[in-house]
Amino acid sequence: MADAQTAVSQATNWPLARIGIDGSCYTHSDPDLSVDLQGWHSDHPVFEEVFKRHRPKLVTEIGTWKGASVLHMHRIARSLNLDTHFICIDTWLGSNDTLWLIDDLRQHLRLDRGYPNMFRQFVHNVRAAGAQDHISPFPITSTAAARVFRKLGIEIDALYIDAGHEEEEVYFDLALFYDSVAEGGAVFGDDYSEGWPGVIRAVDRFCAEKNLDLKTDTGKFCFVKRTTPRTRRQEALHRTAIVGRGGLRRARKMLFGR
Repeated sequence: MADAQTAVSQATNWPLARIGIDGSCYTHSDPDLSVDLQGWHSDHPVFEEVFKRHRPKLVTEIGTWKGASVLHMHRIARSLNLDTHFICIDTWLGSNDTLWLIDDLRQHLRLDRGYPNMFRQFVHNVRAAGAQDHISPFPITSTAAARVFRKLGIEIDALYIDAGHEEEEVYFDLALFYDSVAEGGAVFGDDYSEGWPGVIRAVDRFCAEKNLDLKTDTGKFCFVKRTTPRTRRQEALHRTAIVGRGGLRRARKMLFGR
């Protein structure tokens, strides 16, 4: 309890304290809960690569679930002696139809009289990890959150996207938050894979429109915000990479049907 109260007392240092996101969610414990960090690809090497390269002070995660990824990032930040703060944007209501339609996944929503109660699990996990001083949960849609960021003038050093997986959802998350990412900041995310073609289409489309160098690795994507034009050499390398990515995906589909 003392740690949670300390978080609230230090809330003036939190980026969203002025609108009530001040750590007060951590002041109450849930003794009936145990730590549950079930998630997907939450310890991928891309997290450490981003933190070592960019050393971010403020990170936003869109799509948090139970907190496995943000807690992994928090551990990396501590290992690098970084005082990183994280804003976690999620409704904690389930980000896609699969989470509701598949019985084994729906149980993770912790339905209470028909309404998801997974936020309690997330808070418990953060408290158990002792990370409450560095994580601001923002229970809101990503569309509304992007407008809040703009009106408050919040600039972030890294953006991690793992919320809705349909093409329009991913594209809008990228488009709406891009202006809030600092020049040279990292934008990365999950499920860039054949199983989620909407993610691939959205990321490829956005990077093509912004003339960005996209890197992908075993289901993760990453690029750096850059508003300055490429040199001729950089443009040639970029076009070669695009052709190579498309050929690799076509070969996989022909060989493995995916």
